[in-house]
Amino acid sequence: MPTVLVVYYSRTGNTRKLVEGFARGVRRVEGVDVAVRSVEEARVEDLLRADAIVFASPSYFRLPAWPLKKFIDESIAVYERLGGKIGGALCTAASEIGAVKCVQALRDALEEHGVAFIGEGLWCIEEPDEEALEKAAKYGEEIAGKLIKR
Repeated sequence: MPTVLVVYYSRTGNTRKLVEGFARGVRRVEGVDVAVRSVEEARVEDLLRADAIVFASPSYFRLPAWPLKKFIDESIAVYERLGGKIGGALCTAASEIGAVKCVQALRDALEEHGVAFIGEGLWCIEEPDEEALEKAAKYGEEIAGKLIKR
């Protein structure tokens, strides 16, 4: 069964909530599994086993939080071995510009690995409300749906 791996960092719980909404959407698609791992739990080797990779982070100074950035830096161990996978990004931030820049940084990291980025990523300001959670779920459905069609 194809698997979507979500690797996230969340200090306040806002990013974790957005990830939960995303995972709910993935679960709506029959035949796709989702594995949600905090950056503390995730291992770089997990990236090799996933069919889709999603990074999620709060934005600090328009960049991903350092624990996720550290994980991304450590992913050099699997460089040039993630091609053919798909991926996405989720971000919570205090401002739109911070969120957009953070999603772009996560997209850049995935694309550098040869991962095909799906959509524009998803972000929300501060704590996700019901609308943001439903948008996250729809993004999860979109990525899971792409795996089924492969």
